[in-house]
Amino acid sequence: MDIFYNTQKLSLLQKTELLNHCKEICIDWWVDKLDCSESFARQRLNMSFDEIMSKLDDSAHFVVIDRSYYPIDEKKHFEIGFRAMTTIDYFLFIWVEDEKMARIIEKYNLKPMR
Repeated sequence: MDIFYNTQKLSLLQKTELLNHCKEICIDWWVDKLDCSESFARQRLNMSFDEIMSKLDDSAHFVVIDRSYYPIDEKKHFEIGFRAMTTIDYFLFIWVEDEKMARIIEKYNLKPMR
């Protein structure tokens, strides 16, 4: 079962720092968009990290998840990211190996949600 961490007490600055740190140590990262005027499925975008980060604001849905399911050819990982909810929704996904997340969880005092 996936474990979701409580991020509600993080400030926008802390979220930005956390995402930047995770990008530096990640396995992979990417951006999707959901534009229902084009499709009801998310589409992968070629967007720079700076550009997606410019869409992060206080209304974004921010997540830190310890994934229990992952593709067979991938390492066990956490998924960190956000959904910028505008007329077109943008999603940032960052995958970080489990062993690299301990310092981040401790630094931001993240606790599993119950």
